[in-house]
Amino acid sequence: MKGLVFLDFDGVICDSLLECLVSSWQGYYRLHLGKRETAVPITLRREFSKLRPYVRAGEDFILIQELIDNQIPIRSQEQFDAQLVERGEERMARYKELFYTARRDFLVNHRRYWIGLNKIYPHVYPSLGGWAASPCLYILSTKRADYIVETLEAKNIRMDPHQVLSCGAKEKKKTILRTLDERGFTNALFIDDQIDHLTADWARDPRIIGCLASWGYVKTQWLEEPQDIEVLYPDQLGEKVDRWLRHCPATRE
Repeated sequence: MKGLVFLDFDGVICDSLLECLVSSWQGYYRLHLGKRETAVPITLRREFSKLRPYVRAGEDFILIQELIDNQIPIRSQEQFDAQLVERGEERMARYKELFYTARRDFLVNHRRYWIGLNKIYPHVYPSLGGWAASPCLYILSTKRADYIVETLEAKNIRMDPHQVLSCGAKEKKKTILRTLDERGFTNALFIDDQIDHLTADWARDPRIIGCLASWGYVKTQWLEEPQDIEVLYPDQLGEKVDRWLRHCPATRE
């Protein structure tokens, strides 16, 4: 199979749940509410993890903190999205500012701590350096590209920043197809842990072969009902990516 490979970052390459938990906690409780708690409660991680699969952008993490703080139950993507709509664009824009302000503060003033909260998955790390050297491997994420590059560099993973692409969830297909056209390839392998990034009408295209990463921030229902999408398990990832990159015309020096 000759084509490009696109890997999502959070939930496919990196387990950033703790970093997002801490950054959004800082953004919501300290920056938004003005509270001065000194530590993230241990019990918060469990509730945060339950809502993590519904996140589509950074500001959503602040919303999660608000929902937990106000004990608002969420049991589906539709319920979560309804909460987004209810708060409106202005408030969510404020939440976005809060989240990235808190993240920047950690990165500037507590860099080692922030980097330590981002964990490359153990089954990904041994191969990631080799994959990153390939001009046919891209990271495609809703996360800002500079944060991804910063995390990779701290883990001694060298990757061309031009191959780290950041866009909104609904722009992923467009970004993949544009990159295919620019590079002269006809198809792509895309691995993500969010099923609607692979199955929604705005995500599907015959040139894109999507796989759902079973180890990411997934709901059990997605694994049981993958909607004709291949579910990829940790022991299958290396062979899948290697098979695609094997046909790449060159390796970056």
